[in-house]
Amino acid sequence: MFKQIWFPEMIQQHIMSRLDKEPLNSYYYATNYPDVYAAAERTFGSWGGAIEACGLDYSLIKKYKSWTKQSVLDEIRRLAKEGEPLFSQHAQNHHKPLYMAAIKRFGNWGKAIQAAGVDYKSVRLRRSMTTAEIKREVLALFRSGESLSYMHMRNNYLYLQAVAMKKLGDGSWARARRECGILTNYRLQREKSETIRG
Repeated sequence: MFKQIWFPEMIQQHIMSRLDKEPLNSYYYATNYPDVYAAAERTFGSWGGAIEACGLDYSLIKKYKSWTKQSVLDEIRRLAKEGEPLFSQHAQNHHKPLYMAAIKRFGNWGKAIQAAGVDYKSVRLRRSMTTAEIKREVLALFRSGESLSYMHMRNNYLYLQAVAMKKLGDGSWARARRECGILTNYRLQREKSETIRG
């Protein structure tokens, strides 16, 4: 397979296609799109340079970096007080900047929850997710434009994928997606993408 060559306009197009759909900060991109991130650093001198080349304000994009330990704890406590679900998958889906900041400042989401004075065992609802809750979470990702390919889910929503495969797909992620009413063939999409790149 040929190695992808990223031209400046291709990098910008990749970034803009994910605007308002996925985080655009350096940590997220380096984790989820390492080839694009590396190309952006080479081409524009820095990730911030690539963002600015798209006409975006990088100070707003990198807001997760401005989270301090205290502000992470304050926000978790606020959410807890308001009765917001605090299990990991919900935080990833609905409070991504906070979740990423918690990982950065505390090592993992559970430690941040505990540091905020909340009993993490009481919020780990994911262990007892019903099939209806699993379908709701998977469909929420689908409607938000998130890729439901096997690798993307494994890298970003591992628990949801695992519990869906177990409870809905009899060990198969493709079957679990179909059980949720999602008929998109992500394997075919990937093959088409690779053919176009080649």
